[in-house]
Amino acid sequence: MFKELTKVFGETIIYGVTGVVSTLASVFLVPIYTRILTPTEYGVSDLLVTLFAIIAVVSNMGMSSAIFYTYFKAKDEGQKRAVLGTSLIFQTLFPFLISIVVFLLSYRISRVLFGQEGFANLVFISAITLFFNVGSGTPLGVLRAQGNPKKYVTVTMIKLISTILVSITLVVGFRFGLLGVFVGNLLGNLLGYVAGLVAIFPSISLEFSKHWFMELIRFGAPMMPAGLAMWALNSSDRYFLNAFASTADVGIYNVGYRVGTLVVLVTSALQLAYPRFMFSIYHNNPNPKEYFKKINTYFYLLTFTFALALSIFSKEAITVLTGGAFHSAYSVVPLIAFSYVFYGLFNNFGTGVSVTAKTYLSTFAVLIAGGINLVLNYALISRFGMMGAALATFLSFLFLAIAELFFSQRVYPIKFEFKRLITISIVGGSLAYLATLVDFDLVPSLLVKAILLSAFPVLLYLFGFLEENELKKLFQVWGTVKKARFRPKLVWDSIRQEMIS
Repeated sequence: MFKELTKVFGETIIYGVTGVVSTLASVFLVPIYTRILTPTEYGVSDLLVTLFAIIAVVSNMGMSSAIFYTYFKAKDEGQKRAVLGTSLIFQTLFPFLISIVVFLLSYRISRVLFGQEGFANLVFISAITLFFNVGSGTPLGVLRAQGNPKKYVTVTMIKLISTILVSITLVVGFRFGLLGVFVGNLLGNLLGYVAGLVAIFPSISLEFSKHWFMELIRFGAPMMPAGLAMWALNSSDRYFLNAFASTADVGIYNVGYRVGTLVVLVTSALQLAYPRFMFSIYHNNPNPKEYFKKINTYFYLLTFTFALALSIFSKEAITVLTGGAFHSAYSVVPLIAFSYVFYGLFNNFGTGVSVTAKTYLSTFAVLIAGGINLVLNYALISRFGMMGAALATFLSFLFLAIAELFFSQRVYPIKFEFKRLITISIVGGSLAYLATLVDFDLVPSLLVKAILLSAFPVLLYLFGFLEENELKKLFQVWGTVKKARFRPKLVWDSIRQEMIS
């Protein structure tokens, strides 16, 4: 078992490089943008980004997930090439049509969102960006399906680095303001799209197969409503906040939300690496449920620890990262961080519906949670503003994970280690609460909070969280680390050998 788990964690680390760099770059831009853009301008940007996120869901039609199901269902190399070619053709033509429609409606969209046509130019640029953003989904999906994380990271880094460099040059150097942000995003997506096509072109066939198209749609289309509901979970609170408070509040909330979603560093890495191994383990191992339950426990521990660290140090992080107008954003960070821990659980709990190809059950879970989120947004944001938005997100993602577990267990029951999950939650939640009582100057606060965070693994050990075989492996790993003299490459190679043995 440890051999397969090591492969999952190994690819997760490689994919995680993309998430780490992307998220850190996003956070790196926060102190720049919050000192140049006003909260209102920040809010305008966030409202447009969230709008085009929902349009992207429609344009994608679930292809990002469907490509895995059909690729592994294909029986030979010729069929696999046909699957990839069909996906590429569809993901070129359909987003192109959507982008044209949005482009033509740019002035109307600006009037509806902001009560004026002055931001229509940003909508123009976003419509063009949409085509390249959605169109790059197939090349990136192909690289993941083929188990080529290094090329995936390369393509993604080209897109990311070019976006950052152009954006900083235009926003800081030429003082283009919001226009510079959107132009930088456009050029980065264009370069990423081209790099993706170059990376996969030798391995695909430019033929359109009606059979494989129907397979892709059969798996992917039911996921589109789920994607729309997921948009509601992730983003609809901005529009309620804009209506009940102000665009400036949207900008401040977005800064706190962005720091809270640093948890995605972990959850997105697993989400990228896991599908290939999930289907491989399901089809090739006699007892796949044992792997699935262990992976869930370990990744819950990993994501929860990350969220706990963000929660404990949220006030200090926001104070250092942002301009004074954005300092109040720290209050929403803990709720957002733990919301995305539940999102990681949702992905893992959905293993059953994925391997049985009953993705419509995930759609039900997300639709229900999305509907609950809209109700909570209205009820809580109208009374509590930003904190109401954060609380609505937290409760909605918690319900999402529970609903996914309910549906998935009925088609493919897995004995998840709930006692261990509860232990993590109670111990970590208590430490997060204690951290809110710490209110000293910067250095003393950092010291006390570091002690609280360090107590987390100690308390887990004292509460008997670790199993005997896990303790044995940890001692072996620690001995290996010391033997390798803490040199990263030697440490990783040695740990991998220990886990396989």
